[in-house]
Amino acid sequence: MNEKRSHPLIIGHRGAYNEAPENTLKGFKKAIELGADYIEFDVHQSQDGALVVIHDVDILRRMGYNNLIEQMTLKELQKLELGEGQRVPELWEVLRLAKGKVNFLCEIKAKGISEKVITLLRDEDVIDSTIIQSFYYKELLEVRRLESELELALIVPITEEYIPEWDKRKELIENVVKLNFPILVTRHKNIDEVFLHFSHKHNLKVFAYTINTKKTMERMVKMGVDGIIVNTISKAKKILKQKD
Repeated sequence: MNEKRSHPLIIGHRGAYNEAPENTLKGFKKAIELGADYIEFDVHQSQDGALVVIHDVDILRRMGYNNLIEQMTLKELQKLELGEGQRVPELWEVLRLAKGKVNFLCEIKAKGISEKVITLLRDEDVIDSTIIQSFYYKELLEVRRLESELELALIVPITEEYIPEWDKRKELIENVVKLNFPILVTRHKNIDEVFLHFSHKHNLKVFAYTINTKKTMERMVKMGVDGIIVNTISKAKKILKQKD
C-alpha cells in the first residue's frame, strides 16, 4: 500500500456492514461485489483453538446471552444464526473466499494469537495483500518480529474516545511514530486538517473509522485521509466517483 493515491482506500467495515450480515462470508462477498479496496474483519480464537472472524469478545450483542468467544468451541460458535442463514466463519474461509479479489484489513482482537494468524496468512499466500491492525501495540510488535513484510496499523486511542485537545491527539501521533508503525487508525472525529498534516509530515498514513454519513465521507475525502472504513460501500463509491 505504498503507492500514491488520488483518493482514499474504501475499506468495508466488517465486510459490508449495512448491506449484509457483519463478518460473514455473505458480507465479504457483497463487499467484493460493491468494489471495496479492502475488507475489514476481526479475529478471535475459540476455546478449541480455531481462528474465527467475529467482532465482540462475547456473543451478547448478537445473540442476547453472555458467553465469551474464548470459552466456546468452534462447533458451538458455528451453531449461532447471524442472519440470512450465515454463521461464524473461520479465518481460513474468509481468506480463501476473497484472496485475489480484495485486500484484507485484519484486526487482531485477542492477545496471543499473532503467530497463528501469520501462519495462516502465509499458508494462504496473502501476506502482500494484508494489513494487520490492533489496539494492542505489543501484538503488532510481535507480528513485526515474526513477519516483517506485513504492514501494521495501530488503532488509537485504545478507549476509542473522541479527544478534543490537540496536545493529546498530537501525542497519539507521536506514539505511533515512535513505534514505527506506518498506519494510524482513529475515529473520524479525531481527524482534522492539523491532525492529518502532522501525521503525513511524519510519513504516517491515516485511516478513519467508522463512517456512516455522506457529509463525513465528503469531509474525509476532501481532507485527504488515506483510508475510510465505511458501513455503506456503495455510498463511498458514489462519492469518490463524483470527486473524479
